[in-house]
Amino acid sequence: MNERRIARLQELIKARAAEVIDRELSDPRASGLITVTRVELDREMMSCKISWSVYGNETQRRLSSQALEAARGFVQREIGKVLHTRTVPRVSFVFDESIEESIRLDQIFRELREQRGESEPSDDSEEPPDAGA
Repeated sequence: MNERRIARLQELIKARAAEVIDRELSDPRASGLITVTRVELDREMMSCKISWSVYGNETQRRLSSQALEAARGFVQREIGKVLHTRTVPRVSFVFDESIEESIRLDQIFRELREQRGESEPSDDSEEPPDAGA
């Protein structure tokens, strides 16, 4: 299957999975803000990894993981309704640790700046000293 089609299907799966999880999942364990961050579809369309994150603590992460695993079949069926392909890939949910990792790294950099007495970097672009000359 060509790369453009795979990418298009991944976006379709991501959008539908996010919608199902956000609006149609009634499991109370999924009460946190669950975000679908990425979808990886294999070239044969046999399996699909849906990466997700949740806003909350470790307990919320564990409960959300249990809720998603329990709803895996439902989410897979709902994805199948919009794919219009001969087969529906087997869905698996994988927690995306990249967001937590970036928060952890940001905290480390913040602590290093504090130790050095540096201020926080600003988003404002400053004019170079010789710009007016």
